[in-house]
Amino acid sequence: MGKKSVTIIFVFMTALGAFWGLLLCWVIMSLTGNLLVPCVIMGGILGLIYSCITLFVLRLYAAEKFRNQKLDSEIRKDKLTGLYNRHAFDNDIRRLNPEEVYAMIFLDIDNFKVYNNIYGHQAGDKILVNCAGIIKSSIRVVDFAYRYGGEEFVVILSGCSKKEAEKIAQNIVEKISENDISPYPSMTISAGVAAIPEDVHSFDQLIRVSDLALLQAKRNGKNQVVVYDKL
Repeated sequence: MGKKSVTIIFVFMTALGAFWGLLLCWVIMSLTGNLLVPCVIMGGILGLIYSCITLFVLRLYAAEKFRNQKLDSEIRKDKLTGLYNRHAFDNDIRRLNPEEVYAMIFLDIDNFKVYNNIYGHQAGDKILVNCAGIIKSSIRVVDFAYRYGGEEFVVILSGCSKKEAEKIAQNIVEKISENDISPYPSMTISAGVAAIPEDVHSFDQLIRVSDLALLQAKRNGKNQVVVYDKL
């Protein structure tokens, strides 16, 4: 609730109180005589009381709304990486229009389980956080990045051609392979790219074909991008 809105409500409620005061004044005057000034004062006081009550209720509402938004944000975010989580992905994907243009990048860190077993989960967490940071910094402000599960990530690119999505995916793959995470050895990531409606006509299919492209990138030797129509 902005300051301007609060001011408008305050003035409105004060005026409303004055109106009731004048109305009461007119009734009393018609019955007993001239009581204009006391009635106006009473109306102003009544208006101030209305305003204070209204502002109190509005502040309670704003505080509750803020708490709900914060809670919703916490529910939607992955605590480790700060990206949106699988729950958010499943909800967001249902709200998208399959007739509009979207591209999807499916990413998976190469040999992550082996890396975890050798260097431990602390090193693995560092890898996940670093990869998430690179992914988030490499996409546009209108795009959304999710930790899909484990070492898998998904990026949804709104109004983005598949060619442009491939460039973004390639940039992510190169940055991650060049990222220095000393004292641990660097990691690589593989990516699959597909688009709607160019490749498929539903988001369930888009998830499937971008995942297929990712699997092909793994088969081809990892640390690379495969676009669905190149399979």
